[in-house]
Amino acid sequence: MVKAFNQKASKRVTCHKKYKIRKKVREHNKKLARTLKDSNGKKKKIAAKVPNLAPFKEDLLLEAIAQTQAKNDAKKARKGTKMPLLVTKPEVVKPKAMAKSVSAHVTISQCDILLWVIDVRSVDECLCEEISNTIKRGKQKTFIFLLNKIDLVPFSVVRKWHTVLSKTAPTFLMKSTQIILTECEQIVPALKQILGRFGGAKSILSYLNRTYKEVTKIGVIGTKQVGKTCVVSSLLKSCGRTKAKRSIDTKLSESIRLTTTPGLIESESGGLLHVMDNCSKYMNYSPEVLSALSKNIRKEDAMFHFTLPEYSHPEGFLDALAIRYNQYYLKTPDHSAVGRLILKQLRDTRLKFYVESPAVSELATIPADVMVDVERFLFKGDALKITGSQLDIVIVKKEKKKRGGEMDIEEGDEEDLEEMGSGDESALSDEGAMSGEEMS
Repeated sequence: MVKAFNQKASKRVTCHKKYKIRKKVREHNKKLARTLKDSNGKKKKIAAKVPNLAPFKEDLLLEAIAQTQAKNDAKKARKGTKMPLLVTKPEVVKPKAMAKSVSAHVTISQCDILLWVIDVRSVDECLCEEISNTIKRGKQKTFIFLLNKIDLVPFSVVRKWHTVLSKTAPTFLMKSTQIILTECEQIVPALKQILGRFGGAKSILSYLNRTYKEVTKIGVIGTKQVGKTCVVSSLLKSCGRTKAKRSIDTKLSESIRLTTTPGLIESESGGLLHVMDNCSKYMNYSPEVLSALSKNIRKEDAMFHFTLPEYSHPEGFLDALAIRYNQYYLKTPDHSAVGRLILKQLRDTRLKFYVESPAVSELATIPADVMVDVERFLFKGDALKITGSQLDIVIVKKEKKKRGGEMDIEEGDEEDLEEMGSGDESALSDEGAMSGEEMS
């Protein structure tokens, strides 16, 4: 084909030329790197290695280590000869953080009077026979019961437990708080509002000042999450102490000193207070907790507090709650979701509850000096009644699904598979016989 006179030459580069250009570029880059390396004049130091067969190898290595140590010492000495700065900042000594709590046995050994803090919602979980026997065996050691969180249960429950516990030791009512006062709030009238958030400390201090004239040391003990630290802060605030909480011992009056670090009573209880303390752990097993809780709740109380329709108790408790709170998953009641919802309500004290107290023939009257300071906090409403403090929670861990489409086969399924396999083999044998007859 004849080339037209006005047709331009092709811009396509041949492979020979293309590869030649790339080769020249690589050679040029290597040359630049080599010149840059030579211009710096720094060569890599090759670490001296002593062969294993060389004589006196250990002596040579020790000598090399000694030389290196001498060089480092000389370098440090040169740095130390520099003139120090004229202005030097003083080192700030940070105060050590105090322990939140110690063992109850330590507090008992150090103190003369023990304030035993009890959560009035579940008193049986807070009591411990071993600790009470230890206190009674000690010489000149006594304990006083403090029924805390009285604003979360009806007054009738508080009165029953006060009657039961006052037979063993002096019993006081308290509503504590953990708000810390500042120096300004001692002057501002807003102090009255803050002091109005807790009550019961004045009656305790007046009783201690009347009873004990000599110098006595007071300690606070109790199980987890009963309000030990709140009781300590309430006692300090009622005496006007704000910064005294940093010290271990605080002087409340001329004859009373308070140990600000409370003593912890270790208990392995399986009650509702233990569940609320480990709420994050039980959130994954909320249906098991609710099913165990339903056995300790009467049907009438559950229908009243959760506004439930008629249902079968306790088997249909979870289904009724899921329908009430509209919790579904794949058109079936979601027990896990409604269980988490109820546990959060219990944890945030939105749902008030209490454990039923033992039967009392005659209710004792609470002294007037105890009632004056806490009367405004008493709860006159109704709360969910639980018959037993112990919950028999049965947790069954679910097995994870295996990868690769493998399934866990139960015994019944294996028998079905064997029957299916035998049926397939018989069908194959029948087909073989039929094919043999046709060929014949």
